[in-house]
Amino acid sequence: MIKKLRVILRKPFDDSIDKFQILKEVSEVIAVDRSAGQEFVLRILARREEFMAYNDIVISLVKQVGLFPYLGNDELTLRDAFAYEMHRPEGMDNVVFHRSQAEVYYHLISGKNVILSAPTSYGKSLIVDSIIALNKYNNIVIIVPSIALIDETRKRISRFKEQYKIITYPHQEIKERNIFILTQERAVDIIDDVKIDFFVIDEFYKLGTGADGNDRYQILNKVFYKLVKSGAQFYLLGPNIETIDTGALSNIQYEFIRTDYKTVVSERHIVKAKANERIEKLLNILEEYKEPTLIYCRSPKSANFLAKQLLDSGLFNTVAENIELAHWIKENYHYDWILAIGIENGIGIHHGKIPRALSQQCVKLFNEGKLRCLVCTSTLIEGVNTKAINVIVYDHKIATADLDFFTFNNICGRSGRMFSHFIGNIFMFKEPPQPELPLVDFPIFTQTEDVPDTMLINVDKEDLSDKSIAKIRKYIEQDLLSLQTLRNNSFINLDYQLALADYINNRVEKAHHALFWNKIPTALQLKVVCVTIWEFFVKSNKRIYGVSSGAQLAYRINTYREAGNIRNFIISNIEDGKDINEAIELSLDIQRHWLNFQFPRYLRSLCQIANDVFKRHNLPLCDYNYYATLVESYFCPVFVVPFDEYGLPIQISTKIGKEIKLSNELDVAIQQLKQYDVEHSQLANIEKYFVKNVQNYL
Repeated sequence: MIKKLRVILRKPFDDSIDKFQILKEVSEVIAVDRSAGQEFVLRILARREEFMAYNDIVISLVKQVGLFPYLGNDELTLRDAFAYEMHRPEGMDNVVFHRSQAEVYYHLISGKNVILSAPTSYGKSLIVDSIIALNKYNNIVIIVPSIALIDETRKRISRFKEQYKIITYPHQEIKERNIFILTQERAVDIIDDVKIDFFVIDEFYKLGTGADGNDRYQILNKVFYKLVKSGAQFYLLGPNIETIDTGALSNIQYEFIRTDYKTVVSERHIVKAKANERIEKLLNILEEYKEPTLIYCRSPKSANFLAKQLLDSGLFNTVAENIELAHWIKENYHYDWILAIGIENGIGIHHGKIPRALSQQCVKLFNEGKLRCLVCTSTLIEGVNTKAINVIVYDHKIATADLDFFTFNNICGRSGRMFSHFIGNIFMFKEPPQPELPLVDFPIFTQTEDVPDTMLINVDKEDLSDKSIAKIRKYIEQDLLSLQTLRNNSFINLDYQLALADYINNRVEKAHHALFWNKIPTALQLKVVCVTIWEFFVKSNKRIYGVSSGAQLAYRINTYREAGNIRNFIISNIEDGKDINEAIELSLDIQRHWLNFQFPRYLRSLCQIANDVFKRHNLPLCDYNYYATLVESYFCPVFVVPFDEYGLPIQISTKIGKEIKLSNELDVAIQQLKQYDVEHSQLANIEKYFVKNVQNYL
């Protein structure tokens, strides 16, 4: 019956179809297989007008599967209205939960900890908002996996700005009641100083061993450990997890809720094509399915290549509403940048190399229907909400690794959206990965043999197993660096830290002469710290985001400073005969990865390790923090990077900063921007548009 019903509900109805019989069979399916029955109810809702003669039966089926958000007040009996109200969270007007959301909500408001595994379209974040609306907690921490999600969450949470101060940066002033929306790297600097009442970890599967393939999962575990130790109530949320291994965390009571409760239906289509036919087949799909479409690619290079193929296909025309934005991007970056040309023709691009304010614009324009396609990498898959009906999995890899079952499901979850599209389409050029048992362990609590020392060093002795204590004993008992220094810099291999300390200690006078400076280094001093960072921390002969040595890192930093802005820096990196887009993205790589992130944190670590040794020898201490802050702000005022994350490009915030002298204190600058009279400014119309978008959520 299930197969037959699915075939019927996928096709247009002919005059002979018995719609009452369809509804009767759906009701029978619900009685024996609620999940399958729910799929059919969603398919009926997608073509509800065709079932208007049997609307009362449709309403009854919707209630049976608990899809209360899809019902209106006028469709309820008195008895139904009571059940409806039980699915309405306190303090949230016009919000109604579906049955499974209500279950999670009531667990949380009763004070229980919840670990939730649910599909992408489930509405996990709405539960977070409903907990905030209770006004029960003074300090709430929301840990998200990316800066893109910081701002998406900040905008969503801005409705509570009268009750809470919303904090996204460690150096913002903390008030009596706060909501902290942070990545794990930023949370490390805050959570020790605040009494946390409730915390959320979005995409909690990233706690699992090596989930990110780098040090980020270690920092996330460090943050999770500290938050759990604080005694705060927690809500961990993520998709498609079958089981969890919590180790010592089992001592803390929690509910693990795994559900496949769906609010949209995903149709999967296998597209048969040889490698050299994929472009042609993809274009055929776009000709047939003209609704908003996400196209997943393995890497920025692949995304750019595909965007160029789309532009050359003849399927896309100039979008008048996007011309001004495209022109602004061309003027401020480069006239041949494929991002600008794509936007001009209804094709957006979203990957990790694109400036954050521009990435946000691509998502915004896509959701507004001003971009027909959004070509993306995994940066869009981790929770950024879009209104895509169709998803095309063009590449079945992330970089060079095959897509696993878990990531594949996460990509597929981007098709369809509650209240936007009941049914989404997924097109694949290969069979999906084989189902597996997605297990997430919490390594800081399970402490298996492969858990790195850099994670264990952050665990209190009473929470370490005997094996773990033995494993890190040499770090605890050494006398080169304090335990606090090792912990503060535990994103760096502990042996690397000790090797640097030993090197400085053995030639302390020479090392002090070379490393001692404050505020701004000379060219030689900068080169010395860059070479030291590369030799002791990076330890690689490979080219990493446009840099392959310490000397080259110093050169890149100086070149950027001398360029004065990203457009001039791009021009300085263009080589004859080389692809313009490669030069643009090399420049953006250096800006994002080295200037804004890696160099400043390595520099601060070098300073702390050196000072730990110098203090033991009663030598004057270094202070690199001023220069680290200067570099991570791109040699601009400190507000430019936060405002870029809010959606205001650096070029515009710099212009405003000169006009009204924005404060270097972020909280003050935010208020100044909020009160900025954009209509009477000298900004261009497109620049006013950017400012107004940001002001809406301040």
